[in-house]
Amino acid sequence: MFIAPLLAAASSALLPLAPVPPAAQFKDWSVACDNTRRCEAVAAVAFDETGDNWVISVVRGGAADAAPRVEATPIFGDPVAAVQVLLDGKAAPFGFDADGRLTGDAAAFLSALAQARKVQVVAQGGAVIGTLPTSGASAGLRWIDERQKRAGTVTAIVARGRAAASTVPAVPPLPRIAQPPASAAPPRSLTPADVTAIRALGECDGVVPPETVANTYRLDAAHTVGIVGCFLGAYQGPSVIVVIDEAGRWTPAVIERAEPLPEEIEGYWSYLLTSAYYDPDTRLLSEWAKGRGLADCGRSASWAWDGTVFRLASFAALDECRGAQPGTLMSRWQTANAPLEGAD
Repeated sequence: MFIAPLLAAASSALLPLAPVPPAAQFKDWSVACDNTRRCEAVAAVAFDETGDNWVISVVRGGAADAAPRVEATPIFGDPVAAVQVLLDGKAAPFGFDADGRLTGDAAAFLSALAQARKVQVVAQGGAVIGTLPTSGASAGLRWIDERQKRAGTVTAIVARGRAAASTVPAVPPLPRIAQPPASAAPPRSLTPADVTAIRALGECDGVVPPETVANTYRLDAAHTVGIVGCFLGAYQGPSVIVVIDEAGRWTPAVIERAEPLPEEIEGYWSYLLTSAYYDPDTRLLSEWAKGRGLADCGRSASWAWDGTVFRLASFAALDECRGAQPGTLMSRWQTANAPLEGAD
């Protein structure tokens, strides 16, 4: 049974927002940092799906001694070994191995790339096999220096100065979302009438696979989460997220967002998630929304239940669809509930 007065709680006007750091775009360079000052860049030439242009991916942790990691691959392609880099036509001591990883000093490479007009990669035998994006590199890498509080220090890539590495502040600790104790009780279920009403709430008018019509999972001793399929597109589809109490009454879930929703979808989309799933082991509700079928852009997020609201536990995004490796996203938020694997 739906409790109508509580619908207002899901309105985006009351929707909580996590303090997610903003991302930025500098010509061909997309850049973002998360709340630990771990920064990333993904660079690719726009609207080029067939040329010799390559995609660059850069990751650097926020610690003073964190070294940047650089990879490069052909647009929409797998890694290819490039034994040498040409900077404005001159050979430089850098290359990329068969896994796409840079060989050579990463900080020196990025500094040189930021100053170059044309950067090419060369295969064994001397043939030029790709061009790396340079437009926006200097501004994007300077933006990262500033967000990591490296500007003016010897650790910066572009905004380099004489200040010692010790002047770079320590990395902020990961926040933790407090959760009520887990419960071994079976989850509450939704009746066919409930599912019909929930789908009407989400303005769902499409057919979904039987296994995604309605799934429920125990959140704590007093609450169950329900994931009700809404419709299925070409490669993904949204689900309506509800919270069910011990009396079997459901209400639309309140889900903390990384960014405000557009006005035209702020109502029902406040409780819809794309390709939603719940993991009882991690106790995280998650989504992965592809920007397009190629999965070279999109957004992913996870949430931890705090007893009242689903709080943002992680968020990563790449808004520019330019031929990056499938699933390439830039971290913009992480917590101790969902720490980023392999983070510096």
